[in-house]
Amino acid sequence: MKRLSLGLLLVVLSWSHCGNSQQQDSSVFEYREVYLPQLPSDEARKLNLNSVDRDWGIWGHNLSVVLPKNPSPSVYAKNGNSINKEQFCFSSDILFDYIKDYIDNNYGSDIPMRFAVLPNDNPVVCQCAECTEHGNSKGDASGAVYYLLERLTSEYPKHQFFTSYYRTAKGLPRRPLPDNAGVLISAIDYPLSTVATPQENDFKRLLSQWSGLTKHIYVWDYINNFDDYFTPFPVFDVVQRRLQIYADNGVTGVFFNGSGPDYSTMSRIKTHIIAALMDDPALDWRPMLKDLCSRMYPVTGDMISRFMIRQEDMIRDNGKPLPLYEGIVRETATYLPVKDFMDFHSEVINMLPHIKDPEFTEIQQMSRALMLTHLELMRISADTLGARRMLAGLDRLVRQGVNTYSEAGGSTESYISEYRYMLRHLDETGRRNLLRGVHIEPLTALDEDYQDISILTDGMLGLPSSYHCGQMLSSADPALKLAIPNVKGIKRLRVYMTRNAIYHIALPLSVSLSVDGQEVSRQVPKPMSGNNQRAMVEFGIPSGSKGSLILTVVRNKDERTMALDEIEGFR
Repeated sequence: MKRLSLGLLLVVLSWSHCGNSQQQDSSVFEYREVYLPQLPSDEARKLNLNSVDRDWGIWGHNLSVVLPKNPSPSVYAKNGNSINKEQFCFSSDILFDYIKDYIDNNYGSDIPMRFAVLPNDNPVVCQCAECTEHGNSKGDASGAVYYLLERLTSEYPKHQFFTSYYRTAKGLPRRPLPDNAGVLISAIDYPLSTVATPQENDFKRLLSQWSGLTKHIYVWDYINNFDDYFTPFPVFDVVQRRLQIYADNGVTGVFFNGSGPDYSTMSRIKTHIIAALMDDPALDWRPMLKDLCSRMYPVTGDMISRFMIRQEDMIRDNGKPLPLYEGIVRETATYLPVKDFMDFHSEVINMLPHIKDPEFTEIQQMSRALMLTHLELMRISADTLGARRMLAGLDRLVRQGVNTYSEAGGSTESYISEYRYMLRHLDETGRRNLLRGVHIEPLTALDEDYQDISILTDGMLGLPSSYHCGQMLSSADPALKLAIPNVKGIKRLRVYMTRNAIYHIALPLSVSLSVDGQEVSRQVPKPMSGNNQRAMVEFGIPSGSKGSLILTVVRNKDERTMALDEIEGFR
């Protein structure tokens, strides 16, 4: 749940002499890319950024693109007599021939191009005799990967071939790579922080190791919260610190992974400032930001730059690393100043009638995207006043074609539907729910990131597709136990749960209720009719019972976690 898939991670980089002919000679880095929504062509040309769309023939974990319709089984990983088509045999002569055919037929050998030669993003490693002879072990395919890399660089001296330092390719080569080969190193384990961290020294040591093995070290870095593209994410101070470190430690290219083509709030501004910092990591970006915003957005630019700088000041002052996968609770503790945001969002909405195109179109879209952030702030404060109006704004955003707010494909349309379901449920049960606001006590340890048990009795269901807020995830083994006060008049107890296969959140195996030390019922949760992301079990409470109600929720051990949503009591 917390690790970014390298499926997006390695859509990679190029050499300075291959690709953008307008690359600035003065830049510290020979390769520079900001992977955010594409800028208008005239703006993009001025920034001289590289692009994965034009600079690579094969990228990421896409080596299968070279295979014919019915490839030879010999190209796949082997373990004894079994073949695993989820991974490649990098010592296979036929795989080498397939790659050659693909390059010859699509690119030739004279015009320089770049190709990624990477294992698929899984733990499988070929154990055939040839691969083990080249250095493969059970968990490391590096030996055979470097063998194939060297064959390709020799065959095509004008092309460039990259592999990754990641997962099953984390062994260092036994000798320096050929001149037309390089490595892409993920910074996923290097926290986004404005201050030094222990991982920073580890990353420097890794760069130092690679500096003796290749002249072409590229870092894949990150500039988004990948669970929330709509909440403004302040990265300029963080990016500046990292670029200075990279420049001092042999890095010659940087790819900043953002939301890709999906909408991300303030992405146009981000692209300009980060591009400038890649040209000159010592740049004072604050005055540049103010000037850029006022030129891009004559009416709203000043308020935008003020809010962005306020966010930057917040992370500088608290020193906390930025989260790559988190929701509103962590955001408010790290980089989202709540009052400043509320004031900023209201000010932007109020200014819309006074704005003309082209500024109006961009700012209107931004104001609607920020409604998701506003709605999440309402959820954590259990204050839904005005929520329906905000949802109507998000509806209009979807009609504009903006329907993805997270890397995992979180649908804005689904978010709206689930939020409206929550509001309807609150309207139906809020006044009758005897447990609303009542404190319940955990009898087993809660997960570190889910210590706020009050969300189970706040009267508000969570959203199955947005697990960070409104639900309590638990990996309790074998069961989570909760003590619920036996409130006067309570006769029925309802327990709501959610599931989400993308995040490996499954329904519990069973939920049981004990009263006065005796189990009165045990139930197996089933998806609700018409809403298969939720389940609800209901228990009757025996009349005359006095003691606490003990709820036991048994986790399915084959799944990572389970999620309790709400506990309600009725007469």
